[in-house]
Amino acid sequence: MTDATGESLFAAGVAEILAKHFVDALPIPMFAVDNEHRVILWNVPCERLTGIPARFMIGRTGAWSAFYPSERPVMADLVLTGCRAEDLERHYAGKYHPSALIENGWEFEDFFPQLPAGGKWLAFTASPLRDDSGRIVGAVETFRDITAQREAERTARDVAVLLSEIVQGCPVPMFVIDAEHRVTHWNRACESMAGVPSEQMIGSRQHWWPFYPEPRPVMADLVLDAAAGEVAKFYAGKYQPSPLMAGAWEAKDHFPNFPGGGRWLYFTAAPLHGADGRVIGAVETLQDISEQKRYEAQLESQARQDLLTGLANRRVLEERLKQALSQAARDERAVAVAFIDLDRFKPINDELGHAAGDTLLREVATRLTATVREVDTVARIGGDEFVVMLSAPESVEAVEGVVRRIIAEVSRPFDVAGQVVQVGCSVGIALYPEHGPDQASLLGHADTAMYVAKASGRNTYHIHVP
Repeated sequence: MTDATGESLFAAGVAEILAKHFVDALPIPMFAVDNEHRVILWNVPCERLTGIPARFMIGRTGAWSAFYPSERPVMADLVLTGCRAEDLERHYAGKYHPSALIENGWEFEDFFPQLPAGGKWLAFTASPLRDDSGRIVGAVETFRDITAQREAERTARDVAVLLSEIVQGCPVPMFVIDAEHRVTHWNRACESMAGVPSEQMIGSRQHWWPFYPEPRPVMADLVLDAAAGEVAKFYAGKYQPSPLMAGAWEAKDHFPNFPGGGRWLYFTAAPLHGADGRVIGAVETLQDISEQKRYEAQLESQARQDLLTGLANRRVLEERLKQALSQAARDERAVAVAFIDLDRFKPINDELGHAAGDTLLREVATRLTATVREVDTVARIGGDEFVVMLSAPESVEAVEGVVRRIIAEVSRPFDVAGQVVQVGCSVGIALYPEHGPDQASLLGHADTAMYVAKASGRNTYHIHVP
């Protein structure tokens, strides 16, 4: 019996030594307390983490002193007393939850400022220790240093907040969508432009509706899906690859549904990449170019109009004459050109001044326009010279009838600067196809015919004679 007892004690001692070495070899910091709340285990990783050697903790009831500045229970202490709800709420409110892996175990996370290196974030798990009969004889608490994880999370939050602040503070309207095409950012400038608050857009996939009357992808959706073919489908003739960013596109389009009337927008959409290079979203920026478009239209209008009278200028006259000749050739119809030069205009301009002369020219333009059809063209090509193009006249007699009305209208008195003045006009006529195949020859022959009319007594017309 003595030998058996000795062997049993020896085996128990060996097992205890092995258990201690095993626990110390684990990379997981841990400590244990008995049912009297005395520390019975404080492994080497726990020493390193807390900076407190095991010899200062073993046998004491103050496990709290390694983690808190004043006496209070640690989670292992609460496990021994049954983890009453009121105790958990008092000491770990909002930080604890039952363990999903250990029966009757509890988990929590917290920051411990008195630990070395300025404090640490720790994740604890506490569970009871039971003897062979199931009676609780102690509790063990393990923990992980999650400081780096929490700092990474804080950094990610800071970056997210910084990105949000940058997006919100940017004066350029923009919005961002994630990989699921949900809106994550809709900045204040975009709110102002589209008339839609961010609260209505964040988290939704409805970013199309401020721009289009029915569901369809916007440029950011197409960039996110790398759908170059769809870009061509939805923005044909309006888009081009961005010269600044790979995988990005830019376009100009008119959006009639905006508050206060339609707008022209220039927009650019670019992919957003994660750390591993995957596309995780897209950003679209928008610029209101309505004023620019209006200015361009104004310049185009000015380039095509006589600034004094508002009539077509020579460029437009030649374009329309070319088009009329092409159509006349197909339909075997005629085109007539009447070259008009005012008679006795210069003396009025010299005596009453250029302002009075300009007024007279505008009045002449009004009368000429009222004399012809909408399909015809009245142009001022310089000074007191005008050209009327008659599209598909029925006959030479019809052309002569129009020209006679023009002469009669121009010959009626004008009220200019409070004075009644009177001018006349000499008109030269050239016809397609008899007098020429193209606009240059017709205009040239009509001009020559006008000089013949002027030489024959003025205030009359002459038809070109080949």
